[in-house]
Amino acid sequence: MAAALLLALTLGLWLWRVRCIALGPDPDGDAYGHYVIARQLLETPLDLHIHWVWLPLYHLLLAAGIGLGGSLDSVRLCNALLSALTPLLLGWGLRRAALARSAAGRCERGVPLLAAALASATPLALVMGTTAQPEPLFALLLLTATLLLGERRWRSAVLALSALVLLRYEAWAVAASVSALLPLQRCWPRAAALSGEPGAAAPLSRGRLACVLAPALTVLGWAALRRLDGAGWFDFLQLNQRFAEDALSRLARPSALAELRELAASVPALGWLLLLLGLLGVPSLARRGSIWLVLVPLTVAAFLLLGWLLRSHLGLSRHWVGLVPFAAAAVAHGCAQCADWLERAWPRSGAPVFAGLALLLVVQAVRLLPAPLAGWREHTAHALPEQRAAASFLRGLPASAQLWCDDAATEVLSQLPRQRFVRRYLGHGALAQLRGWQRSEEVIVLSQAGRIRELLPHAELLYGTPDGNGLIALRVRPRQLPAL
Repeated sequence: MAAALLLALTLGLWLWRVRCIALGPDPDGDAYGHYVIARQLLETPLDLHIHWVWLPLYHLLLAAGIGLGGSLDSVRLCNALLSALTPLLLGWGLRRAALARSAAGRCERGVPLLAAALASATPLALVMGTTAQPEPLFALLLLTATLLLGERRWRSAVLALSALVLLRYEAWAVAASVSALLPLQRCWPRAAALSGEPGAAAPLSRGRLACVLAPALTVLGWAALRRLDGAGWFDFLQLNQRFAEDALSRLARPSALAELRELAASVPALGWLLLLLGLLGVPSLARRGSIWLVLVPLTVAAFLLLGWLLRSHLGLSRHWVGLVPFAAAAVAHGCAQCADWLERAWPRSGAPVFAGLALLLVVQAVRLLPAPLAGWREHTAHALPEQRAAASFLRGLPASAQLWCDDAATEVLSQLPRQRFVRRYLGHGALAQLRGWQRSEEVIVLSQAGRIRELLPHAELLYGTPDGNGLIALRVRPRQLPAL
């Protein structure tokens, strides 16, 4: 009965994601950036600079989908499916761990269903499943790698870890923790026992050695390819740091301590209860599941917190979506731990207590869903009005018009063939860039007014208002531009 209810909840939330996608465009601007990079990758596959500060795997996957005829909404639908499958994978993995324990109690057997239900009903994971961002794929792949490590399926874990380190930077911390723990198990029996290894110490087999070396070699290989393409060693890390610092400097953000106080004040009572249960469940999760189910999310959380303090990323909430399954597993184990303690004091009370706690948490989680989900639906339905209007303008241009557009959302929303666009980031020096263009008599330039203001005296305004920094379109004849 409980399994049927979980499947019904998963199906219902998946349908909600699909309906939300149909309401309007992806509200997240970075999703369009990834998608346009993938479009450019099909045009210039050997140009590695187009990946900018991002790692390449997601762009490669998007490019494959685009080559097969996929659109941005196709990516969003795939993410809706991936985010629905992640809680089911969590429940399956925890169930395997429970079945592997011959002494598993009745409460522990209910942990997988509760964890999967809580992970399914988390608003952050729900809304990210309607975007074309890489986070849903990262969350599924991170959980997959963790479960494979727990089952000591090293060859499959090598593939998952090597893919993760080319998907998001957080995976570098995971690879580092794996590289630290696996060799430690060889010389320290306690470390081997923590991860469920039989015997005094775990030998460093070929599979384990591959898990240690392959992710690091994958990262080094990517850096070497960038170096061969003319960039500096690990230049993308420096670019990312500069970008984050520049973006944060333009935002009037409070101090880290003030942000933490605001966050604590906004947490509802249910959130504090979940936090308490999660902390109580961590030891049980490591003992009854695997040490990897604790070590992996802790390293990711430490990486994100350190990056936030060092201002190496923007501190966006979506960065944490990969930790949702692990948090749900810890909370479920916390409920089981509370029930076990009561069972020892009052025999036969454990199962009813666990069932009551599970019912309370799931009902409260579902009860709190409508408000954030309604807000996200409204946000999606009215997202990107300026880019939608500019995209409509581009669709009305003659098919022969050569388009220079550095606004990724406008390009994607126009639904025009990718071959019609020249993707150059315009700004200081836009006049010089266009002066050197000799492939067509005229081009239509679409960008923010502040970036191409120096072109206004030499171009015809076709769309928008040059005052302010909104999107405008200019007709430019490169050969008639003044010499520099």
